[in-house]
Amino acid sequence: MDAVPSDAEIVADVLAGRTERFALLVERHEDALFRHALSLGMDPDGAADMVQDAMVRAWESLAECRDPTRFRLWVGRILRNRCLDHLKSASTRYTTSLDGANDGAFEATGIPTPELDTQERALHASLDEALAALPDDQSEAFVLKHVEGYGYGEIAELTGASVSALKMRVHRARDTIRALLEADGFGPT
Repeated sequence: MDAVPSDAEIVADVLAGRTERFALLVERHEDALFRHALSLGMDPDGAADMVQDAMVRAWESLAECRDPTRFRLWVGRILRNRCLDHLKSASTRYTTSLDGANDGAFEATGIPTPELDTQERALHASLDEALAALPDDQSEAFVLKHVEGYGYGEIAELTGASVSALKMRVHRARDTIRALLEADGFGPT
């Protein structure tokens, strides 16, 4: 059984001339980058464009990646900067969905019964609405922490915010989401 190569190993391979290996980095990180772009307020088409642009920029400047073990953060910063620059010039903000779909609902994942499917879709629609109601900084911090699984130190490095500020943003986001879900009939009774 072949071991899964680390990002640093792939970067080294690409820099050594095995350029086709860069596709592994794209495949490994594109979904998370897409969700991050959505959390910043990009619409799905714009998010896809920004992910592609960030990967092209990463390809072009790969030799400048000082710590290939942290490729995910490095390309995430490229994406974040591109999205924020784009959004500054755009006049609209897209409301994001946790799953990145434009329909505002996740696919059902449990027992495939119509009642459960309806309940799951209602819950996920409420989650999507709650996430969209958050300020951008809280939405981004929440998605990076609870959807993408970044640690607070990594999020701080990615966003430039302090760890304490990020903890507060995530805490406030959770409180807001909890309150909105409870208002929609989900949560403790």
